[in-house]
Amino acid sequence: MDRLRHLETFARAGWCARGVVYCLLAAFALTGVGTSDASPQGVFRSVRDMPGGTPLLLLLAAGLALYGAYRLYGAALDSEGRGRDAKGLAIRAGYAASGLAHFGLAWAASRLASGEASGGGREKEAAGMLLDLPLGGTLLGLIGLAFVAAAAQQATKAWTTEFMRDLAPGAPSWAVPVGRAGLAARAVVFAVIGISLIKAGWFGSVGEVKGLGDALSSLTETRPLYLLVAAGLFLFGVHSFVEARWRRIRDEDVVARLKAAAR
Repeated sequence: MDRLRHLETFARAGWCARGVVYCLLAAFALTGVGTSDASPQGVFRSVRDMPGGTPLLLLLAAGLALYGAYRLYGAALDSEGRGRDAKGLAIRAGYAASGLAHFGLAWAASRLASGEASGGGREKEAAGMLLDLPLGGTLLGLIGLAFVAAAAQQATKAWTTEFMRDLAPGAPSWAVPVGRAGLAARAVVFAVIGISLIKAGWFGSVGEVKGLGDALSSLTETRPLYLLVAAGLFLFGVHSFVEARWRRIRDEDVVARLKAAAR
């Protein structure tokens, strides 16, 4: 049970941190504040520049790291019972990709809080370093596939509203449209990121690698789509706060799976 309590703490702190990042990023994109850097790094710089911003940024980094740990833990031990069939493995691969992405965000936030530069283009730099490794291109393409799998899962959840089954009975009714819009927008962004990684890994287009901010910015040529996705990402931030408050983690199925994994 101690392990389950730790898992719950990791998850709820992480959902709160994720909500802050997505809401601020979307607000920048929609209002034009920080338009030149409507990205997680832009959000981190804005938080740092607030009064008392450095401690807040460190808390945000901790929350993102905890969420990354929660997602990697769930991918490895199947804490949500997705199974070992093709669909389950694809979903768990998406969880792993999400966990790694949030660890990257936590690292960027902590570096900025410690006074180190955290400029843009780090996604391309990391992709280039990976491509220099043996089979690096294959691995980068597989990471892209994991993002595409995560995008498909987000789109499915938005369409079926299956995410409501994970919320406690007391969750408000408005969580349904908010969750659907937020998950749909995130599916679009994840798909753009995944395709860019596949192109870089398997077709040598490392210059096309996109992070979250780049993926959103790439939609600006279709202004209505850009605004819809940006608004949807804000709602995804709200959905993250809903999950932090009402997501069900403690149930007998989870306990049984964790006990089985510990044997």
